[in-house]
Amino acid sequence: MTDPFIGNIPLEQRNDAAPPVRRQGSVPGIWRTWFVLAVLLLLLCRIGLMWWGPLADTTEARYGELARQTATNGYWLMPHMNAATPFFAKPPLSTWASAATAILFGINEFALRLPALLAALLTLWTAHCFARALGLREPGLVVPVLASMPLFFVAAGAVMTDAIQMAIVWGGQYAAWRAFTAEEKASRRRWARIFWALVGLGGLAKGLATWALLGLPIIAFALLQREARQVARCLLDAPGILLATAICLPWYVAAELAYPGFLQYFIVGEHFARFLVPGWQGDRYGLAHRQPLGAIWLFWIGAILPWLPVFMLRLLSVWSTRRLGSSPAERFLWCATLVPLLFFTGSRNIIWTYALTAVPPFAVLVAQWLEQRPAVRWPRIGKALMAYALLVVLLSPLLLQQQNANSDRALVLAHASLSTPGSVLAYATQPTFSSAFYTAGAFTQQATGEPMIVMDNDAIAREALAPERILFRGRSRSLVAMP
Repeated sequence: MTDPFIGNIPLEQRNDAAPPVRRQGSVPGIWRTWFVLAVLLLLLCRIGLMWWGPLADTTEARYGELARQTATNGYWLMPHMNAATPFFAKPPLSTWASAATAILFGINEFALRLPALLAALLTLWTAHCFARALGLREPGLVVPVLASMPLFFVAAGAVMTDAIQMAIVWGGQYAAWRAFTAEEKASRRRWARIFWALVGLGGLAKGLATWALLGLPIIAFALLQREARQVARCLLDAPGILLATAICLPWYVAAELAYPGFLQYFIVGEHFARFLVPGWQGDRYGLAHRQPLGAIWLFWIGAILPWLPVFMLRLLSVWSTRRLGSSPAERFLWCATLVPLLFFTGSRNIIWTYALTAVPPFAVLVAQWLEQRPAVRWPRIGKALMAYALLVVLLSPLLLQQQNANSDRALVLAHASLSTPGSVLAYATQPTFSSAFYTAGAFTQQATGEPMIVMDNDAIAREALAPERILFRGRSRSLVAMP
């Protein structure tokens, strides 16, 4: 047997390095039922939005079109926007997943979003396992906490790369922690190899960005613990490193051989210029997202909004004690929460999903905090959680309305209902990603001979077109009958 090293905690005093908590008893049964009902309500709401909501521009429609192109045209090596445009911005793991479910269940919004939901459920399960490994008496508390965080809820049913990256990063951090605290050498080696397998998958998720989000919190923890050598000894495993290499390197080699210049764009452009160059102009597939410095913290507020008071209280505790947690486990979770946010603090070229990998470890910290509360607080927490779930359900029509406003689905359906067979949708404005997805690429920017055309609403106003010519009016563009 090998003694665990984390925090120099003797084996007989350790419950998987559990933080000391003041036991207040189990959650009363009635409030446990309320928690379960709130989670089920959020899950049903998320599934409903996945089923009825269109793919909105730009993110969801773009990745949905990548998956459609892969499923229908066989672009499995390198995702394509169209036959002439390979997509170098991200590795293909999330596109592969969405394309696979589209082949199984048809090319529709729900099928394309299903991998994100499965990744979110896997993340919930990992969070529960982490809470149990840390010795929480009520590890199930982490499920309603995590499910009720707005960023997690959105990512759990959206066609994009972030949910799969979240599951990989969080799973890798859990595997690393289990390797650190394993009592047997064989167990430590097994968890280290799981860690490296997830590192390999991370290379196919978002590449270097995924590795940074997975590895930097572990490095920060090792430095805080002054245990860098022991951390390295736990995780450095030759078969594991070979496994990670075997998982991701063949794709990178094949992609560069088939598409010369891919590595230059992906590694230099997407991983360095995107974050270090404000308003980076090298993005081939969309717009660079210029944000003020520190915007990641505003995104974080929205990401955890119902639980923001807990975050502030715990930060105040850290500030007052000058200690990042009272145990190695807490410090590990704080590193996993704060390091991604600090990592993006100095970057202007970010979007709201970049805070996502910090959400699961924070949910475990919240669950730990809740377990320390007096039992009389459970009614308040249960009622608040149920009220939040009901509020999400009530706001769902507004979310669907916003999705419809940012998608060409309704416009394409209107054209299909009004046109003759074989008619092609013509655009007098720039088509969007949802245009390509919902027309299956069958659109044109040449209006010759077509009875209808898509125009920007501003252009319609400038030309003072007669109202009877407007066959369908969208928020920013409309379907217009040709004279």
